[in-house]
Amino acid sequence: MKTLITLLFLILTVFSSCEKVIDADNLLDAEEKVYILSYLSPTDTLLTVSVSKALPAIGTALSLDDTENYTTFIIEDAIVNIADAEGNSVQLLYSSENSMYSTSAENLKITEGSQYFLEVITQGNTYTSSCKIPKKVASILENFAVGQDDYGVYTDVDISFEDIVGTANFYIVGAKYEETFEEETYKGSLYFETGGFLTDAIGDGVILNDKTSTYTGFLEEGTSVKLTLQVANVEELIYQNLRASYLNSQNDGNPFVEYSIAPDNIAGENGVGVFGGYQLTEKIIEIQY
Repeated sequence: MKTLITLLFLILTVFSSCEKVIDADNLLDAEEKVYILSYLSPTDTLLTVSVSKALPAIGTALSLDDTENYTTFIIEDAIVNIADAEGNSVQLLYSSENSMYSTSAENLKITEGSQYFLEVITQGNTYTSSCKIPKKVASILENFAVGQDDYGVYTDVDISFEDIVGTANFYIVGAKYEETFEEETYKGSLYFETGGFLTDAIGDGVILNDKTSTYTGFLEEGTSVKLTLQVANVEELIYQNLRASYLNSQNDGNPFVEYSIAPDNIAGENGVGVFGGYQLTEKIIEIQY
């Protein structure tokens, strides 16, 4: 259910940081930042907030496979609360299993169109933010073209959906697959031509689409492939932040491209990060080869 957002969360964790023009002589004296990240959706089963030290632009390298290095950035003793506009609030407790603060979504109802407020107290400082849950895309349409060449089987996938009327919307498109043959299952993600980033800037209520392809090599007869198509309608801040991180990763090492600075909405001394709302629409397709 949350695979798309989880993947983007991992991308953001690695590539996002507070980037400013700094005098090289003062690099070692740069103040440490508190990095806060949380996405809210009505489909969540858990409300989660990540609180850590912001990753420096240079210095200690971070690898998601390097558990010891990763955990040195985690802040485990923060006080974390989320509240709604009616004054209902819930405290999130730290879990060593996922290195995040969490609570059951049953403890605070997340609804479309509602506003929510985040408060994090750590290291003697208070950090705050707010977000609003956008509308949900009604449905996803798809077209498939399956073919075979000398190297194997390919499937072209075209996703389309109708833009939500009356508001400026920011979408992230994704898909994942499960290939099953003789009780063996293989999983993966598909990547779209636009990077999965779409807006309704071309017109209100228009049909938006994106394309991707899978190439599986030769498939045995009877192989089943399950595709889960995903469209997330996200707040603009999430869209701009993740898109900046995506473009930076795509252009890494290119001396002719200026890196994008990812925006954030965390208020408080030396605080950076994102607290944002989203809605996720999914459609599952079974393909039998």
